[in-house]
Amino acid sequence: VASSSTLGTTGANPFSIVTDSAGNVYTGNSFSNNVSKITPSGVSTILGTTGTQPRGVTIDSAGNIYTANRPDGNVSKITPLGVSSILGTTGLNPVAITIDSAGNVYTANAGADNVTKITPLGVSSVFGTTGTAPIAITIDSAGNIYTANNGSNNVTKITPLGVSSIL
Repeated sequence: VASSSTLGTTGANPFSIVTDSAGNVYTGNSFSNNVSKITPSGVSTILGTTGTQPRGVTIDSAGNIYTANRPDGNVSKITPLGVSSILGTTGLNPVAITIDSAGNVYTANAGADNVTKITPLGVSSVFGTTGTAPIAITIDSAGNIYTANNGSNNVTKITPLGVSSIL
């Protein structure tokens, strides 16, 4: 029989969640405009601030946290020490986020029907088009980006060269 437990508290309206290799849990808190960190023992703290209404959250291999900030159209970066900054801009209404092994950040932009790529230096560009209202994003080991498109009930694949197709 499976069991469950409550680890700790978050900010208001946690909208996304990610874990690190040490077992820490991070939530993007849409109404608080921040990220909470919850340790494996349940200790909760606010790691750092974000833009307005963070909807997606991801983490890189160095422990930096990134959030897709929906109405602001940008991505926040929070270092493991809690230093917050804006990494770059996105398309309209970014709601999901992922990162590749080179540190490039990708957002699914539900209001623009596209994916934005932001380099580690903060250079933003449209990476590819999607179906209608992409609300989830992931990347595979070959560097292909996939979005779940809520408005068109399909999935888009974008190759590392930025070529989009509906699966």
